[in-house]
Amino acid sequence: MQSPRTIESFEDAAAERLDADDLGLEPGAPWPLRFCAAATWSPLVISFPHVGLAWPEALGLAPAVDFARNADYAVGHVYGDATAQGAVTLEAVYSRLLVDLNRASDDISPRVVPDHPAPRPRRRPGVLATERDHDDIDHSRPGRGVVWSSALGNVPLLHRPLELAAFRERIDRFHEPYYRALELLLERRRARFGYAILLDAHSMPNSVGTDLVLGTLAGSSCHPGIEALALAALTGSEGGPSSGHRLRVRLNDPYHGGELVRRFGRPSDGVHALQLEMSRSLYMDERTLALWSERPAPAGTAGAQAAHPGTDPEADLPAPHTATRPMIAARLKMLEIVPCNSPCSLAATSR
Repeated sequence: MQSPRTIESFEDAAAERLDADDLGLEPGAPWPLRFCAAATWSPLVISFPHVGLAWPEALGLAPAVDFARNADYAVGHVYGDATAQGAVTLEAVYSRLLVDLNRASDDISPRVVPDHPAPRPRRRPGVLATERDHDDIDHSRPGRGVVWSSALGNVPLLHRPLELAAFRERIDRFHEPYYRALELLLERRRARFGYAILLDAHSMPNSVGTDLVLGTLAGSSCHPGIEALALAALTGSEGGPSSGHRLRVRLNDPYHGGELVRRFGRPSDGVHALQLEMSRSLYMDERTLALWSERPAPAGTAGAQAAHPGTDPEADLPAPHTATRPMIAARLKMLEIVPCNSPCSLAATSR
């Protein structure tokens, strides 16, 4: 771990900051992430590694693909006032088609980077592996590792394999700074509270067949009490606010957690990590990418139907089903206070 400026270096939570040196970047270099300080201190850090839509000008013309459909589009909107609850947030600026932040830096096919000295392509999320090491190496197929060779729909992204120098430039400029930032933010909180919690936030297609998937690497990335509290918060079984609709929540099925949860989930060291996948149908029309309104649609109105073709993707449309955005926000708010109610908070105070 790097030696961070501690939380005590800042007068209050809102004054917390990162600088280029923290990220391993040259002064004046473009940042591959957005950092938002919290209004108050808490052990929680929320990561949005797949929301980026940009492509760096230095790498030339962007691929002719729909970046939004290859992203966890607008999932951060649903977390609303997370910083007011005490969570610091980190968002990717650039598209996962440039570099996938939820993959290890050596998760690359030799077909994509032929001269890589030690490529270790992994099986993709959805294949549950209970081991915390890399025994799930898959050399039989290129997949979509830290650099994708094709976008969703098998749209080619690379005209030719990447040279090792170009690959390493992507890792150094866009991948490693995100990991350095998360490591620093988590360590600051662990130093202050005795523990820290990472919530890695994603979205998934409605075709998965559930509302939320909580990933904990089969229980190895966090304290079991945190896992239980998180499940209770998401299902509404902890007795918090409810709209009368209980979300369908799965644990580690089919997504058990990616590289960020694997890298930072170290319960024995006081750092806990959760991955949360949210069905896009809960907050948007997947066909048009229009976000649902924070207000439920009156029954029988035209607004209770899905958006029509040609709708502005930035429109705020009435939700067509019971699971409206306010209810989702309430569930997330309960999840965001889990760090303050977790068994780790009691254990930390007794040290």
